[in-house]
Amino acid sequence: MQKYIKNRMLGGYDLNLLAVVSISTLVLVLKRYYPLNIDFPRATELIYYLLVPLAAGFLLFRDKPWDYGIRIGRWKASIILTAACLAAMALILYEVGKMPEFHSYYHRDAIDWSKLLLDTALYMFAWEFLFRGYMLFGLEKLIGKSAIFVQAIPFVLLHLGKPFLETLACIPGGFILGYVAYRTRSFLPCFIIHFGIYVMMVFFTSY
Repeated sequence: MQKYIKNRMLGGYDLNLLAVVSISTLVLVLKRYYPLNIDFPRATELIYYLLVPLAAGFLLFRDKPWDYGIRIGRWKASIILTAACLAAMALILYEVGKMPEFHSYYHRDAIDWSKLLLDTALYMFAWEFLFRGYMLFGLEKLIGKSAIFVQAIPFVLLHLGKPFLETLACIPGGFILGYVAYRTRSFLPCFIIHFGIYVMMVFFTSY
């Protein structure tokens, strides 16, 4: 007996699109209202943003992790784009870190770097998978490269509450990260870029 949906269309509606939009929205809501009380770093994000979408993709369509960008992809393009993005952002963040609103938001008097790096890495991995992995490659099946722009919408909205210029910059930033994932066929470069940006911001505002 077939236990998964092989034909992704029903009544003229694309079930894959419905699943990606529904699951992505659901996990964002669950994370906000029902964080998990599990004694493991970033367990809530890892389960909601990573495991739930992967499980849904497999159970509904038999999709594999690499269908959503968990793979090396085009490694040469990944190296070039990752290095270029981090170099450009280092110059920008060095100056931005001097601005009062960024300094007050990111500055830390004492930093446990091992804890910060682990916590940030786990969080960014799950975060980037949801947007530049699950959403982008899931939506690409129906709308092609236009998925680059769609996944940027919730990405920007989740930055509300942070410094205004940062949230505003997330509009082109979301497009750029989406392009990087689309171009390299992997969300991993986006994870490295986003992780590097956050760590540099903390460093530049704290020292």
